Amino acid sequence: MGAKSMMATKSNPSRLSSQTAETGAGTALATALRARFGLSRMEAVVACALADGLTYQEIADRCGISYHTIHSHVKAIHVKARVSTNSRLQALIRRIEAV
Repeated sequence: MGAKSMMATKSNPSRLSSQTAETGAGTALATALRARFGLSRMEAVVACALADGLTYQEIADRCGISYHTIHSHVKAIHVKARVSTNSRLQALIRRIEAV
C-alpha cells in the first residue's frame, strides 16, 4: 500500500475496510486465494477485482490507492500464484471459483 494511503488509513481505520469490502475482500473467493497462495488482504482484493474484469485504474480508484501500487500488487500476486500473465491468473481464479 502506498504511503499516502497508509496515512489516510491510520487516521481513519474504517476507510480501508469499507473500501475493500466493496471490492470483494470479505468474499469466500478472497479467503480461498489468501489461504491457497498466501496473498495479503489487498492482494486478494486486487485478484478478485481482476477476476471481475476491472482495469488497474478502476481497482485503484475503488481502493483509493495509485495505479502503480495496484501494479505492484499484481506483480506480487503473479509471483505467489506462479503465473506470468493476468490471463493465466484469471483462468486460475475461475478454476478455484468452480470448486
